[in-house]
Amino acid sequence: MLRFHSETMEQKEYNGNHSSRNPAEEEGDHTLSPPSFSSLPKVKAFPMPSFAAAAAFPAKNTAANNRVPTFSMPPFQLIRESPELDEKAYLLRVPHQIRQVNESAYEPQLISIGPYHLCAKPHLIEMEVYKKRCLQRILERKGQQSKERCLNAMNLERARKWYSPSLSKILENPIAYKEFEEMMLHDGCFIVELLSGKVPGDDPIFKLKWVVNALFHDFLLLENQLPFFVLVGLYQVIKDPSDEKDFACQAFSVLSNFFPGPKKWNKNPPTIKDTDNIKHLLSLLHDNWSPSLQGIRRHQEYYRTKTEPAKAGEEAREEGGLAKWKFTLCAIEKPEEKKFQGDEERGVTKGANHNSFKWKFICCAREKKNVGKGLVEWQSLRCATELEEAGIQFMNTEESDVKSLFDISFTDATMKIPTLVVDDYTERLFRNLIAYELYEEGSTYVIDYVTLMDNLIDTANDVQVLRFSGIIENMLGDDEAVAQMLNRLRDHVTLCGDTFYYEEIFVDVKKHCARRWNTWKAKLRHDYFNSPWALVSFIAALLVILLTMGQFITAIIPLVK
Repeated sequence: MLRFHSETMEQKEYNGNHSSRNPAEEEGDHTLSPPSFSSLPKVKAFPMPSFAAAAAFPAKNTAANNRVPTFSMPPFQLIRESPELDEKAYLLRVPHQIRQVNESAYEPQLISIGPYHLCAKPHLIEMEVYKKRCLQRILERKGQQSKERCLNAMNLERARKWYSPSLSKILENPIAYKEFEEMMLHDGCFIVELLSGKVPGDDPIFKLKWVVNALFHDFLLLENQLPFFVLVGLYQVIKDPSDEKDFACQAFSVLSNFFPGPKKWNKNPPTIKDTDNIKHLLSLLHDNWSPSLQGIRRHQEYYRTKTEPAKAGEEAREEGGLAKWKFTLCAIEKPEEKKFQGDEERGVTKGANHNSFKWKFICCAREKKNVGKGLVEWQSLRCATELEEAGIQFMNTEESDVKSLFDISFTDATMKIPTLVVDDYTERLFRNLIAYELYEEGSTYVIDYVTLMDNLIDTANDVQVLRFSGIIENMLGDDEAVAQMLNRLRDHVTLCGDTFYYEEIFVDVKKHCARRWNTWKAKLRHDYFNSPWALVSFIAALLVILLTMGQFITAIIPLVK
């Protein structure tokens, strides 16, 4: 457990507040009016929850309570700052090195979900009012007895183990557990109601479209999650009889509207039948916002013909030293995975994330001479401007052919890439998906996609090339801002392994650029045939040369005779 020995200002304020005030006094006439809601009616400020001050207010001085850990800092701050990891914890914090690149990308704008950002900022307290109203509406609709049913359906004993170990220790105190219970109930009901489309029309805040959009984006932050089984359990209790969709399909159909890629395929979202491996809402989005089956088959076939899979767990020793361990991405088939409806006749086997194979982080021992051998072919690529000078044409994928944002192809010197819409929320979504992939033993296609785009884009000129080709829709207005954003997404994110989803494209592009004739041909076309008038001038000059040669030949023939 992380130990804190010095008493900070926040600690003094915490101890002072809880020693001289009671909860009723804290709910006085104070009002809160954040700038973001300045036009709305003021509401009462909520006291900062601390999971009941587990150490400050023990129920009884019993032997059982004596085993409960005490803390020299408020419990909610311990939860936010503890760096501990646990193999059973699925809801973890973003690594510090990645967070420091753009900390605001991982923090909620309007609403805190779960314990990590619980009242961490004053502007997040405002939404606690609407969470309570949401629960009240549910109880009015379903009856007061439904609260107990909701608590039972959430399976909180299992849920508390999904967070950091420091939280589990704090929740050994019954008072702290009660506050955790209330937090999960309010947060879960609010999420389920909003994703089910039951937005109250009488609340002025929900009439503001930007507020609703910001709330949905806050639902997709890695540190702003509830266990998915908690949401499913609540949905089963509070849904209306007319709701035919299960929660996974309902949530995905709503959240898919906020993808930064093609919108056409979102009209027919996939049927999600296997929800056992979905950890939270960000996991739901990641596992179903994946490359198409055709793209995965092509990638799988490429590696099957290229090399044999590396043997995991094989020990190798360097000369005169110990074995060097590396994390390696290995493509492995999962033939034992169950097939989904309609897949058997197509011969496709899907895993839990609806891919025909899974990526696994495998700790492999490799000889030093073999480490990174597979990385050489795709570790770098020329930027879009240089590739265009080498004769490569960029095109956006036709809307009718779009299956996924990640389906990129390169044939006949033409690279086809689906349109990427870059707006104020694009960086937040990509950063949280990347952070999720760093923890998850699954697909890394988001990191691979960002790696490809990072290679293609170095400057604003590269963004301009892709924008003119219809590949990037720049809603930020500044090409330089787009370039900087994409270049920074991979800061402190290192690719390590022998496989890469776009390796075939990297290899083919490098082969094209290695042929000098392709570069000469592109330069000729760029310098002398860059407009219709240049082509007309060339044809006219060619005709003049041919006519001159013909006239010369006809004039010299009689002399020869």
